[in-house]
Amino acid sequence: MSRSTRPSFDSDFSLDDNDEESQCRQTCRPRSRIQTLKYLSFLTLAVSLIFYLTHTPTSSLSPPILPSSPFLASDPSSTPPQDSKFRSKIGKATASFGPKDTTYEAAISSHHTHDTIHSYPHFILRERMLPGLWSKHAFLLTLLGTELSKPAEHRLHWLFWHDRDTILMNPNVPLEVFLPPPEKEVGGNRTGRDVNLIVTNDRHGLNNGVFFLRVSEWAVRFLSASLSLREWDAHVTLKYSEQSAMEIVGGRPHFSPNIIHVPQRWFNAYPPPSTTSPPPSAPSAARKGSLLIHFASNRDGKRPERMAQWQRIAGSPGNEWNKPLNETRYITEIDEFWRRLGEGEDEGGVVSDIGARKWE
Repeated sequence: MSRSTRPSFDSDFSLDDNDEESQCRQTCRPRSRIQTLKYLSFLTLAVSLIFYLTHTPTSSLSPPILPSSPFLASDPSSTPPQDSKFRSKIGKATASFGPKDTTYEAAISSHHTHDTIHSYPHFILRERMLPGLWSKHAFLLTLLGTELSKPAEHRLHWLFWHDRDTILMNPNVPLEVFLPPPEKEVGGNRTGRDVNLIVTNDRHGLNNGVFFLRVSEWAVRFLSASLSLREWDAHVTLKYSEQSAMEIVGGRPHFSPNIIHVPQRWFNAYPPPSTTSPPPSAPSAARKGSLLIHFASNRDGKRPERMAQWQRIAGSPGNEWNKPLNETRYITEIDEFWRRLGEGEDEGGVVSDIGARKWE
């Protein structure tokens, strides 16, 4: 075998003693005074930066939950100022992807004032994650994983899901008012701490267009079970897709004790028959002062027109729906609801009774 004539790396780049001396004369010149000052400046800056990063105190306290006391004015400029470094422990979530639709973008934007007043972070999914309507579950699982990976004191406590076809009508209503007091008895040997999902029913059963979900391991298991329902039961009938899956899984003994149903119109109300009709008594219909309106049905294909009409009302200067919290019936109804559950009354009966009341 002939020896290779290719020069080696070492032979190409090695230096003999004379070459080293010559190389040093070219590259090892004494640094000028300006160069020395420059290097010292960089060194000082680096040391200062390291000191700042390692000695800046970090607060171990979690941001406080913002007060849910009634706002006495409907003008956001006259509400108590909020410190921007504090955030609510409730985060909102929704999804809107595909071709841009100005109707739905306007509906999502209607939440902006509400988010600002109460310091709610708002998470919006802009890319489809799974086929059909199942991206809702996947996105919520993503948010839950993100929150649960944080230290407990820095996590959100609840997620408030709303479909993109909801218009925020009354920004003075804080989401905190709908949550059960942690220590309060809510029936069935449960307290508010045991409630992990707050939902509403319409005449078809569960409607998951708007609901509260506690950030917890329970929530991960519940959504995972709903998402994988067809994997375990290929013949299950899901009339309303992921909504039916949540209803079926929510009826299982492992999950049902941690779910509370509340009057639909509290935070998942449908539009009233007209904008000028007398106060409605239908359990599903929004009242003046309601938090939002959910435009769930589009059988006639006129949902965009209805949404545009109510969007104009929500944004008008004389919006009669924009009431201070203490001028609505929320506080008295919510207190009564939790009290009656704690006294052992049937949940369905309490929901039916309170839900059918009119608001003048």
